[in-house]
Amino acid sequence: MGRLQIVFSFFFINSLIGIQFFYSILSDIIMSKIGQLKVYYGCMFSGKTSALIEYLSHSGLKPNEFIVIKPDIDIRYSKNSIVTHDGKSHECLIYHSEFDVFEHVTAYTKLLIIDEAQFINKVFISDVKRLLAKGIDVVAAGLDTDYLIRPFGLMAGLVEIANEKNQLKAKCATCGGDAEFTYRKTENKVLILVGQSEHYEARCSNCHPLVNKASVV
Repeated sequence: MGRLQIVFSFFFINSLIGIQFFYSILSDIIMSKIGQLKVYYGCMFSGKTSALIEYLSHSGLKPNEFIVIKPDIDIRYSKNSIVTHDGKSHECLIYHSEFDVFEHVTAYTKLLIIDEAQFINKVFISDVKRLLAKGIDVVAAGLDTDYLIRPFGLMAGLVEIANEKNQLKAKCATCGGDAEFTYRKTENKVLILVGQSEHYEARCSNCHPLVNKASVV
């Protein structure tokens, strides 16, 4: 091999190494700007809102660095706060049909918290994806299935694309075991019936009649 070929090979190899290094750094930069989606899902009384408030309290973020929202249909404990069953709360914005989350996003926003995500319109998932693309993390909580054990609203879609999925369980009201499903005690057949223990209780797969029926079939 002549000297010219040796020199050419040297520069060619170094150029390839340089290009690979450049793309490696570029890839790291791009990935570092993509937000992460974390979800807490499970039946009623499984501590989903508690998990959100705990996550927020340990985030170390300033008040202007996060947004908390919940759907306008949820007024069980408060109109303007997310509230746990044991009384812990945090102020929030109210999601409604005309709500535009990007009106509240600033250059400082790092996190969006969504409570009761099952009651939020499914199309909001496109806004979630835009927020993630902007490098904003999203943490959501909600029921993944309704009382008929069917995928429930926005939450089912969020669980599907989440980077981190946390299934929370409650105590079965019948046997005391781990409960994954929500059982409606009343005869009301309307899909959206907001309520607490007067309408619902947590059931495990052995004690929920619809799950038992499906397994038998």
